[in-house]
Amino acid sequence: MRPELQFFAFPLSLILAAALLVSILLFPKKCPRRLSVAVLSLLAIGFAVIGCLKPSPVHGYFLAPLILACIFFSGVEARDAIRNKAGLNIILSHLGLGIVLASSLFSAPDSIQSAIILDKDQPKHLCEDGMVLDFDLELKDVHTEHYEGTDKPRQYRATILLNGKSRQISINHPASYKGWLLYLSDFDRQHEKRAMLKIVRDPSIPGVLLGMAMLVIAAVLGVKRSWKSRLVLPAVIAIALIFTLISVSRINFSTLPPALRSFWFAPHLMVYMLAYSTLALSLLCAIAGFIPRASKAARLSRPLLETSSSLILMGIVFGAIWAQLSWGDYWAWDAKECWAAATYLLTLCAVHLPRRNNNAIFAASLLLSFAAMQMTWYGVNLLPSAQSSMHTYNSK
Repeated sequence: MRPELQFFAFPLSLILAAALLVSILLFPKKCPRRLSVAVLSLLAIGFAVIGCLKPSPVHGYFLAPLILACIFFSGVEARDAIRNKAGLNIILSHLGLGIVLASSLFSAPDSIQSAIILDKDQPKHLCEDGMVLDFDLELKDVHTEHYEGTDKPRQYRATILLNGKSRQISINHPASYKGWLLYLSDFDRQHEKRAMLKIVRDPSIPGVLLGMAMLVIAAVLGVKRSWKSRLVLPAVIAIALIFTLISVSRINFSTLPPALRSFWFAPHLMVYMLAYSTLALSLLCAIAGFIPRASKAARLSRPLLETSSSLILMGIVFGAIWAQLSWGDYWAWDAKECWAAATYLLTLCAVHLPRRNNNAIFAASLLLSFAAMQMTWYGVNLLPSAQSSMHTYNSK
């Protein structure tokens, strides 16, 4: 274990988590909105900076103090929401965010990732880093499925023996065994006699999935709660569908690489298109609020923003689940991931601004969120840190 992770390893992580929970319950005041906005802003800046650098797991521990602060304030907000009998979406959103962040931070040091290279018909249990598995692995077959009439790979598949029992592995479909997840990461495409498997054991997965489920429910309830008009929401959806069709038209679905052939691809993409469209409309409505004759449009800006923030959160969750199934990491500090997180955090800053704030501050926060969204969708493709990203399909 790296020295910088020891503080968050078990049992220290359990002691720290217990102390954090007690401090949340005993905190005598409501969470100050200005302090929440400050923490969210610093966290957004941190993710944006990391999004410009090459991916590294160590990045998460540079953000540890801010993540701890975010967990604390999420807990206090959830506590206050329960006491005040606030909406279920508010309670679940704060609880879910706190659970996801706490599970990830406190479990990360105890997670294990390794790799093992298998030669066909030769049992092995020793990983490349010297870790000894308590089960034998043996490669029986590995091959590439191509799109009909082309040399484009459609799927990579392998048949392995786990302690003598046959199992199938393919991209987006790992095998599980005694708490371990096994992913097909690479193989010899010329001779098809050797393959590399990624071996993952992550104790944070149950907690992260629970928190994600709560966040998705909260996001759905939040979208429903934000709209009372029967005319505005269909108009927003129609505009979003137009943007979605424009984006989708640039993608050749008939030759998608194996990693993109996932159930989560379509909902992940479409939810983001809807989120980006509503964020753009929110900014336009906020700007229109400065025009006397169009001041009524400003009333739509906040519900549009709340809808966009909820949908961005859903998009991040869908992408995280997809990444876990494909690569064994629900968060890999990819440039696109980091900028998506920064965009979401900036929308949260705008949502947490007091309603009595003047339109100029609200519009400025929306402008920052929109700029971060543009960086997420287009700008990161120009960064050196994104050259090896799996998120560059929209630029090809």
